Amino acid sequence: MITAFVSMSVAPSSDEEILKDLAKYNIVDEGWLTTGEFDILLILKGEDTEEVNEFVNSTVRSMEGVIRAVVTFAIESVKSVD
Repeated sequence: MITAFVSMSVAPSSDEEILKDLAKYNIVDEGWLTTGEFDILLILKGEDTEEVNEFVNSTVRSMEGVIRAVVTFAIESVKSVD
């Protein structure tokens, strides 16, 4: 299992609808509306990079209103202990 982050820029006023549509897919572990350079952040959990790439290329990037989608694959999680 791998984790990937997808940072998305979308057309004005389309962020909530796009996020609701994407949240229906099993590969989407979390979805966030964000501020700054990107409008939406998806956290994906997939079997491998091919599954993630297929989802991003065939589903995310083909959605009306999606301007840009950047995929970052997670390498290692580090959590501080209090």
